[in-house]
Amino acid sequence: MTQLQNESTTKFIYILAIAGSIILAYTLVVSNLIIALFTAIGLGLAIAIFFNTNLAIYVLIFSMLLSPEFGSRGTMGGGFTIRIDDIILGIVVFTWIAKIAINNEVKSIIKTPLHKPIFYYLIVCIISTGFGVIRGNVNYLSGFFFLFKYFEYFVIFFMVYNQITSKKQIVNFYYSLLLTFIIVVLVASSQIPAGGRLTAPFEGEGGEPNTLGGYLLLIMAVNLSLIFFSNTFNKIWIKRGVLGVTIVAVFPFLLTNSRGSWVAGIPVAISYILLRKSRNITLIFIVLLLILSPFILPDSVVDRVKYTFTEQEGYARGLQEDVGGLTLDTSASERVRSWKSAFKELPNHILLGFGVTGWRFLDAQYMRVLIETGIIGFIVFIFMLYKLMNSVKQIHIKTKDQFYKALSLGFLIGTFGMLTHGIGANTFIIVRIMEPFWLIAGMIFAIPKIENHQLIDNVMNN
Repeated sequence: MTQLQNESTTKFIYILAIAGSIILAYTLVVSNLIIALFTAIGLGLAIAIFFNTNLAIYVLIFSMLLSPEFGSRGTMGGGFTIRIDDIILGIVVFTWIAKIAINNEVKSIIKTPLHKPIFYYLIVCIISTGFGVIRGNVNYLSGFFFLFKYFEYFVIFFMVYNQITSKKQIVNFYYSLLLTFIIVVLVASSQIPAGGRLTAPFEGEGGEPNTLGGYLLLIMAVNLSLIFFSNTFNKIWIKRGVLGVTIVAVFPFLLTNSRGSWVAGIPVAISYILLRKSRNITLIFIVLLLILSPFILPDSVVDRVKYTFTEQEGYARGLQEDVGGLTLDTSASERVRSWKSAFKELPNHILLGFGVTGWRFLDAQYMRVLIETGIIGFIVFIFMLYKLMNSVKQIHIKTKDQFYKALSLGFLIGTFGMLTHGIGANTFIIVRIMEPFWLIAGMIFAIPKIENHQLIDNVMNN
């Protein structure tokens, strides 16, 4: 069997080398040197990833937030953008799938509690989108690329889960995520003197502050858990360094002026107040911070909060919605109107929705899932998230390792934040949030596998 696998691998290398040479030669003839260079790098990356999946994961970690974006997208979802990370992710996914197929490793992929929910959700999305294409609601190219993006997120989860065999890998992947986080915080902080809302690095014109806010909140939640637990870091200076960069990250987080991200921070803060042994000190600190916030926070942050509930005059007042006795600003009001419109249209395709991208742009995760995949898709989506959180909770409870406990708890709390973030954003679609999200999920789901292997090894050694 091993000999057959080696022969298959050798054949694949020959085929890839020949195909790569042809593609590169053609690119050099019909295109410029830069495109040819990127083609060569892509082919080289594919070959390297085929032999070293760990390398693929490290490449993904650093490219998630640090790859340039080209193109532009309007506030209503129009336009087109592509990032180097999109290309890298496509190469990684294709190469990993090719590797497990050629080496006949499909059966070696151990099932997780998320296999079936993910499979069901993808099937519902495909069927719903297929009907949408037939009806003319969905542009088949847009639908395909969005479905492929969902597929890529889940492949990241499975790839990371199956690749991890030791605690050292999990720790190294976390430190790589931390280094990326530090770079993002520094780049975002460098935007402060220019004024305006902060965005993630290399987002080009019209960046999305909400994306940066969600990403920062997710990683800050994980960091805080590792900081609060004892024996999670080998050296005290590392813990102090993580604490320092997490505190610094609060400032760019606030200066995104993303109200959805701020609201998402509430369940994260409440979780740590309830879970910490010194909760009274934490609670007092937060209460003092809230009382002093009008005096110590930047004017842009204070003005953003006030503007949310300020009643306008003239034409602008007619664009504001009143919810629960509060008058919302025009931006929040537009979201509310889009939700109402979606609810009115939902009965037309209540079971499977309009298909992915089959309805107009909607910046709200749950409403978007409902209108695009109907009640069936919405139920499956919620079930998938429930299984994710329940599994992480069980891993946190059962593991005895302090690092594992902290990492799983931090991710669980971060997920609470992402669930809240999804009220006013397409959180579970956004590349720069979902790539690290599903990568960390894969790391955590690998914990029981590692501990079971260690237990078996201990029994055999004894």
